[in-house]
Amino acid sequence: MNSYISNRLKQKGTFTIEFAIVGLFLSLLFVFAGDMTIKLAHKGKLDRLSYSLVNILKERTQLYGKDFQIKQSQIDSIVNIATDSLRRTVQQFEDANFGYLIEAVTFNQAQEPSYQAFAPTGTGARCQTEQTLEQMQHLSKITTWGRRATLYRVTLCYETDNWIGDLLDMDFTTVQSDAVMIGR
Repeated sequence: MNSYISNRLKQKGTFTIEFAIVGLFLSLLFVFAGDMTIKLAHKGKLDRLSYSLVNILKERTQLYGKDFQIKQSQIDSIVNIATDSLRRTVQQFEDANFGYLIEAVTFNQAQEPSYQAFAPTGTGARCQTEQTLEQMQHLSKITTWGRRATLYRVTLCYETDNWIGDLLDMDFTTVQSDAVMIGR
């Protein structure tokens, strides 16, 4: 009986230490899950928006005639649609956290490519792509009229809060989405 009391006294406080370790682990798990939930919500919004915007960009030849070269005024309209949509769907939306990259590859009669890229000139997030659309010309196909189809890509990015990155001293802030479409 004396050894039983001795063992109980030796184990006094082990529950507190184990609870602290498990509590720390659970706290990190909850922060990670919360951070991922926020990033996935932003990613879904950017996915839907980039797909919609690349469709608008593709169909602009139906709206503005057969001019395949993109004009800055058209880019401004597309960016306004994007920012207005994000303002409605993202709580605490900030223009400084939003960025875009809009690209197009058109082909002339001799099938020679012409590359255009539009990105914000002032402050804002910078969207980084592994390849430019110019490097992805193989996606363009020959149309029934015998010319290469135009390619469009809209890349949107947004800087989110960095909950887990702050705890781990890493940077996990940029959420990015892009959509590629073959034009008419």
